[in-house]
Amino acid sequence: MHIGIDGGCWTNRRGYGRFLRELLEALAASDTKNEYSVFLDAEGYASFHLKDRLRPVLVPTGQSVAGAARVDGRRSINDMLRMSYAVMRRPVDVFFFSSVFCYFPMIRRVPTVLGVHDTIADKNPQFSFASRRQHLFWKAKVKLAIAQADMVLTVSEYSKQCIERVLGISRERIRVVYEAASPCFRRIDLESMSPPFLLYVGGISPNKNLATLIRAFHRLDASKRRTKLVLVGDYLSDGFKGCYTELKQLVSTLGLENEVRFAGYVPDDELIAMYNHTSAFVMPSFDEGFGLPAVEAMACGAPVIVSSGNSLSEVTGDAGLVVDPHDEAALAAAMDRVLSNPAFAAELSRKSLDRAGQFSWTKAAGRLLEVFEETRRAAQS
Repeated sequence: MHIGIDGGCWTNRRGYGRFLRELLEALAASDTKNEYSVFLDAEGYASFHLKDRLRPVLVPTGQSVAGAARVDGRRSINDMLRMSYAVMRRPVDVFFFSSVFCYFPMIRRVPTVLGVHDTIADKNPQFSFASRRQHLFWKAKVKLAIAQADMVLTVSEYSKQCIERVLGISRERIRVVYEAASPCFRRIDLESMSPPFLLYVGGISPNKNLATLIRAFHRLDASKRRTKLVLVGDYLSDGFKGCYTELKQLVSTLGLENEVRFAGYVPDDELIAMYNHTSAFVMPSFDEGFGLPAVEAMACGAPVIVSSGNSLSEVTGDAGLVVDPHDEAALAAAMDRVLSNPAFAAELSRKSLDRAGQFSWTKAAGRLLEVFEETRRAAQS
């Protein structure tokens, strides 16, 4: 089977990019039967390191996918057509978009698997778009992508339910492939103790509910607030709709300038150390399709506190504390419980490691191959 893959998310530093890179790494390591062509813009092609196993196809575009996908940008029709024609010229049996975020129209009939990680932008456009015009472009793209897709792939049972309800796709067309922590995220020996801190990792975006996290942190009594709150996420060049300015103002208003740190983008080697050192990882999002940083934190043995009503409770299982994302008092109480009770924190840490071990990119790649084969068979019948 010749499998075509859209590489538009290859350089993305959020979960979309991690999902594609880790899946391709796992496919390259485990699948010796099938042939792959990965379609990349110049930026992605330059950093693509799997050329020995997966054939990269350079598609000249006027703008990188990452650049066009900014909250104030839009992918040109010409660039999308260049990608479409590049696929048309190769005899692929199945085509895979790892995310609808990078979708372009298919000119000829190819059995297609479309990745839809979540329905956050569809349910709450105010979290994702700066204008009604951007929202309308998104709706049109999603509608066309779904119309052309044979199968929709998502990353949790929660997202599957949302896709069925919000986008009107029958559950028979939806398959789930769970994400996992990269093997680099693991428990390491701590050579020295750092000052205690609570950790968040992800986008500095409205959906992440960071204002509630900051206010909940402010509720901790003075002795607990010797612990710092570190917010990791690219607030300078992420390209998605952000809320850094509002959060910075909130920190100032609450007098937390010395206790809350915006760390910006942090590379993996530093992030591993932060996950291992943190007193607790906290992710109180209003909505998530999967919540990959929570699994990365668990793989490093961090106690985790996550929000209810989305995929995070599904992903963490009984390994973490789950709180209502709208209840800052409950969030403060959860943080206080972990900080005040070392035995309880150690129990959560053990559960984290066990739970993270249930997810694997090798398993994900195997399941993805099953979806490709199923999609091809269905198209031939």
